[in-house]
Amino acid sequence: MVKVGFIVEGTSDFIILKSKGFQNILKYELHIETEESLIKIARSQSRLKKNFVSMVRNLQKQDVDYIFTLVDQDDKEEQRKNRGYTPPDCPIVVVNEIQNFRDNRNYIFEENTFVIMTREMEAWFLADANLNLDYDGNPEKILNPSDIVGEQLGTYSHVKIANRLKDRFSLVRAAENSRSAKRFLDKLEQIANEN
Repeated sequence: MVKVGFIVEGTSDFIILKSKGFQNILKYELHIETEESLIKIARSQSRLKKNFVSMVRNLQKQDVDYIFTLVDQDDKEEQRKNRGYTPPDCPIVVVNEIQNFRDNRNYIFEENTFVIMTREMEAWFLADANLNLDYDGNPEKILNPSDIVGEQLGTYSHVKIANRLKDRFSLVRAAENSRSAKRFLDKLEQIANEN
């Protein structure tokens, strides 16, 4: 069984990754070993950049074979400053931002570390057709999917949204309508098949 660690931006991502449904996909369908202690929460994208190397080293000490980092594509600060701002659509841009941040430049990044970008986790919720959330267009093209999900669930708290949907959400279903969810699932399947 391959052992995988995760680095996530926020608590809502952590809630989904530790959920029974996600853990069952990893353990029983993909034969990937992970546990709650192998999911590190940065609490923000700036803290993720600042603490990235220490979180990677912490996971390496726990003998993980692969590390996945889930990063939100959105940049609400830039959106507030500039209405025409479009977040980077390429994981390579974000990887470069992480790798070139301060002391991270001195760290040699291994090939077993992957970065998966999401618009926000809520875009994956929209992409899961069984959740019956109402939206127009491609869920990954919506700038603030959490606003749409929050309005329909009656809360704008990312943590409350994740807690309400964690038992019904399926990465497999979301991958049918979301490019980033599919990329994540495909990479998990790839490493599972290689080992």
